[in-house]
Amino acid sequence: MLNCHCRDCQRASGAPFASGIVVRTADLKTSHAPSTYSVSGSSGQATIRSFCGSCGSPLFTRGESNPDFTSIRFPTLDDTSTFRPMLDIWTSRATQWTCFDPGIPQFPQSP
Repeated sequence: MLNCHCRDCQRASGAPFASGIVVRTADLKTSHAPSTYSVSGSSGQATIRSFCGSCGSPLFTRGESNPDFTSIRFPTLDDTSTFRPMLDIWTSRATQWTCFDPGIPQFPQSP
């Protein structure tokens, strides 16, 4: 579970960061194919963002630089009460007014 503060996650979420749960892509099963769009990630490779084609809700994020893992976007969880971020990434791009939890590791980029 993490918070990403990169500019692309800020734009995609409409917030100062995007939160998600990283899972193995092979373990992720969906009942319908989501709509997608692609942007250039910090690695120069594509980042694929998936969303609901009906309501536009963000669903998943997967980078071509590490396709074995997918981030399930926090807003898609039925029960958000157990979500506890374990790290903050791309803090070098965080807004100056973002408040960080000093109890979790922070990385200026992706570790």
